[in-house]
Amino acid sequence: MVWTTIWSHAQRGIARYASSTSGTIQLTMWQIVPAKKIRLVFANEYGGKIQHIQNLSFKTKDQIQKFPDFSIQPAEVFKTTAIRIDPSAKKWQLSFQTAPCESGFAFNDADFFPSAQTAVFCSGLTAIEAEVDGKCIIALGDSLTEGATWTAPLQRQLRKQSTFLVNQGVNGSYLLHAGSDQPASKSSEYFYGFDSLTRLRHCLKSHSNVSKVVLFFGTNDLIEGQLTLENFQVKIKELIAVCQEQKIEYQLCTLTPCLGYPGMDGEKECLRQKINQWLRSESTELWDFAAMVEKQGKLKPVFDSGDHLHFNAAAGLTIARQISSDFVKGE
Repeated sequence: MVWTTIWSHAQRGIARYASSTSGTIQLTMWQIVPAKKIRLVFANEYGGKIQHIQNLSFKTKDQIQKFPDFSIQPAEVFKTTAIRIDPSAKKWQLSFQTAPCESGFAFNDADFFPSAQTAVFCSGLTAIEAEVDGKCIIALGDSLTEGATWTAPLQRQLRKQSTFLVNQGVNGSYLLHAGSDQPASKSSEYFYGFDSLTRLRHCLKSHSNVSKVVLFFGTNDLIEGQLTLENFQVKIKELIAVCQEQKIEYQLCTLTPCLGYPGMDGEKECLRQKINQWLRSESTELWDFAAMVEKQGKLKPVFDSGDHLHFNAAAGLTIARQISSDFVKGE
């Protein structure tokens, strides 16, 4: 048994949206694994101020555990003491108060029960660990990952094998640099997150017992005209080097088609094809998402969500089934 991250959600800079984040956070989650002990992981990844967590409690069935108040410095990761829980409990309920709210995520997660949250963002909580016989895989990427079309069905399959895939996608995220929906001068305003390399390092700091990282980046850089074959290669090699330093396996992914999406054109499509050719020729650790969903440089209509970029549920299931098959075969 080893402490393993079984759930996490990517944080982003939310300082501009603090008015949409209530000071009280209440979450009800489906049981992820019938563990006897878990730990809650808090982070202040993008915050520039000390974050205060108060009145933290965790409930399963009729058992409630309360924790002393604590504070998190900017960029700090804080883990609670072990929480003993009833492994037969199907719901986990979590409540706490927090301020200020500069780093967090939106309340759209497949493991959460629907609720009448007045807040839009959850600040503070970033992951849950359990003492299990298993391993964690991080899916690091942009909206093509955060949308969960392929990660959610794959999570369900892999959890049966005590492999916990966690979704660390941030919509709008870039391979090459930090980003935001408005001009930003500080990390708490990076609504689209840090650059891929910084995000990877932060993930490896906050997650436990990680066996592999899936790296699915580059589409936003491509569409905005910032990508070249050379800077893609340089950044991917830097990401690989971090994984190798930590003795963690990595999985690269081909860039999926997006012709028809605003900003995409024929010249950028040629670059996408060159990048994918390089990935296919150079990497044996590759999930060829493009080959699964494209036809003549475009998303197959049956897999198109409607904007010619993002996957629909059918595409996600196709990808998840292929990857799940690879895991079963030990590839």
